[in-house]
Amino acid sequence: MADNFVALMKQQQALLATAKKRQGLLPQQRMTRRELEQECERTGRSDLTVQNGNHLIKQTFVGEAYEPSTAEIIDLKPICLRELRLETHHTGRLLLVRVFCNAVRVTAVQTGIEDEHDHVERLAIYNTDLGLSHSQKLPRGSVLAIKEPYYKATSNGGVIVGVDHPSDFVILDECDTFVPLSLRPRVQAVEEDRSAEEVKKEGNVAVGLKQHRKALKLYSEAIALCGEEDEVLRREFHRNRALTNHHIGQYEVAHSDAIAAVIPDVQTDDTRSMELNTKAYLRAGRASYDFGHFEDAARMFTEAIRMRTDNDVNIELARALDRLRESKTGSFIFLSDRFLGGLPPRLDCASFVKNTEVRSSPGRRKGLFAVKSFSAGDLILCEKAFCSSLGSDDGQTTNMTINLNTKRMSVGTHASLHTKLITQLQRNPKQASAYFELYDGTKSSSIPPASTANPPVDVFRVQSILELNAFGLRDAPPEPSSPSTKSPKKALRPANDSTAIFLRASYMNHACDANAYRTDISDFLILRATRAIAMDAELTIASTRPDPASLDYGSTFSHWGFTCECVVCNAELHPKSSISHRRKVVKEADDFAASPANEASDKVTPPKAQVAAAEKLLKRVEGAYRQPGFEPDVPKSGVTAIAAWLRRACMLDSTEPGKCIKLGTTVLSSLGFVPSIVFKELVIDRTHCVVKDVVVDTAVYLSQLYEVVEGKDSMVSAQYAVWAEETWEICKGSKRRFEQRYGA
Repeated sequence: MADNFVALMKQQQALLATAKKRQGLLPQQRMTRRELEQECERTGRSDLTVQNGNHLIKQTFVGEAYEPSTAEIIDLKPICLRELRLETHHTGRLLLVRVFCNAVRVTAVQTGIEDEHDHVERLAIYNTDLGLSHSQKLPRGSVLAIKEPYYKATSNGGVIVGVDHPSDFVILDECDTFVPLSLRPRVQAVEEDRSAEEVKKEGNVAVGLKQHRKALKLYSEAIALCGEEDEVLRREFHRNRALTNHHIGQYEVAHSDAIAAVIPDVQTDDTRSMELNTKAYLRAGRASYDFGHFEDAARMFTEAIRMRTDNDVNIELARALDRLRESKTGSFIFLSDRFLGGLPPRLDCASFVKNTEVRSSPGRRKGLFAVKSFSAGDLILCEKAFCSSLGSDDGQTTNMTINLNTKRMSVGTHASLHTKLITQLQRNPKQASAYFELYDGTKSSSIPPASTANPPVDVFRVQSILELNAFGLRDAPPEPSSPSTKSPKKALRPANDSTAIFLRASYMNHACDANAYRTDISDFLILRATRAIAMDAELTIASTRPDPASLDYGSTFSHWGFTCECVVCNAELHPKSSISHRRKVVKEADDFAASPANEASDKVTPPKAQVAAAEKLLKRVEGAYRQPGFEPDVPKSGVTAIAAWLRRACMLDSTEPGKCIKLGTTVLSSLGFVPSIVFKELVIDRTHCVVKDVVVDTAVYLSQLYEVVEGKDSMVSAQYAVWAEETWEICKGSKRRFEQRYGA
């Protein structure tokens, strides 16, 4: 599959290079009206995707980046289809066209368009609102204003008017003064002027049919028809439009509409006005709640209750107060030790981020810093995803994006999250400004201007930020069917199949020996301290872990455009004369430990010859790490796999507990956890520790061994047990299911 992706990348780069040679030229051949109609009809009967078994692979190619138009329609000069030049952005121009075909979905929403001179062409709108059908996005017969149009060649040799930024086109009212007479309906019904009340009723019908975009337009028209004396009607229309905006997901304007519907200076004996204000405040509160502004939501719900006691409002207020408590205390039900219930993929909870702060980071752009001190295992933050794309959202479809600007390929939910983000940012401009503050790969990232009417969202920057800031979410491990205290099995974890953006956590910089570890539960990112962290210290996580067996170790971080200079990387990359030998030995040891032929478990006891071979490999790997820079507290991750294999093999032989303890401590030390026993007190140096699940297994194992050696009252055994549970909490986010996995 990877080879196919590389081939596609090269193919698209070649097509782009060929297209650029035609820049500024007129196309040699154009499709006729009949050909366009036939193509749309044919495409409408088949979804142009690549089939792979029972799955569908939808491919999207991100072409050369350009900024969205920020010009107003009134300031642009009209241009017709025959004036368009290939591979050209027609700056300062406006294309006015009418849709004459039914819209179809390929990698974009496509249709046929005609201008006032009866010239025709194909139109492709990319990155469109996910909440709309094709016919709603580009209704047949609708008139479009395309700002500063881009005319380009397609992969099949044709040409197309392409709109990458959804804000670059506007559906006009057919009677708008901008619309040429020839593009207006040939037969217009003559009807009397409608009253605001009549238009509102049409809007109510549209809501009943769940045609929320149509209802939104009608309510806006009704508001515009209200005179200065029609305050009662205007507030009613704002109430209705608030609900419609909320249905669409436009929470910012939904809140504004609801507040505009509030009747001022209501007397307590005015029952009807009090009831209407309750409804307005309720809708304002719900908009704030879904926008994540829980303090404002609680205030709105409190105002609603002050107007009239209502059970629904009481429930909403209780929810908002729960969210405020979570955001202030970091106390979440789903992190409780006793919570064993199932969880939905998206949780109704608040983010807890108050103990962190975004600041300038020396040598970097920005970073995340602690505003208080933390002990190992402490909860640093618990953040809800700003936007997420879960594996279950895509069903049997695999989305693939090939970005020709960054030469990167995204597959699965990472690719499908792009369109979700664009839709969300368009609907809520204030959220867009927060998203665009994230790092996009440039030295200085400016925040694009926002218009409340039709906010321009730069889809190429959205993609760049996504590629550099997205987190893969991991599903919870399967429930253990028969937990064993003697030989705990490592739970299998499926590959990442969900992706999310976290606005606060995205500011964390990388370190291989990070002082914090992140995991996830549903659509929440949980960050805990791996060791003691001082106030004002920068918080770091391991964005990825280089493969100690890879000869290309140093290029691991090229995706993010930096070179890691932590003590682990400095040691692994020096001295250069020993790197090749160390990589070779580590790969040999890793291959041995991973081979099915060398299984070591509670069901399969490896033969002595295999154990002897593993012991020799361990000595060779340890010898390869006897180099300057690899101090006792510096992780030697190439040792971990073979040492863990021997630890499992030794676990089956209770005749040499001392040897087993040594192997267990070797596993821990290889990950930067250096244990020592001082007057029967377990002391663990975590200066450069690297947290992995194997640490928990090993700590439980050592606890059991010390109980065998020193008896049930062993203090060291008890301390290892406590530390194992603490490390489990760091790895999994909470202590839930620890006892179920390992026993009490």
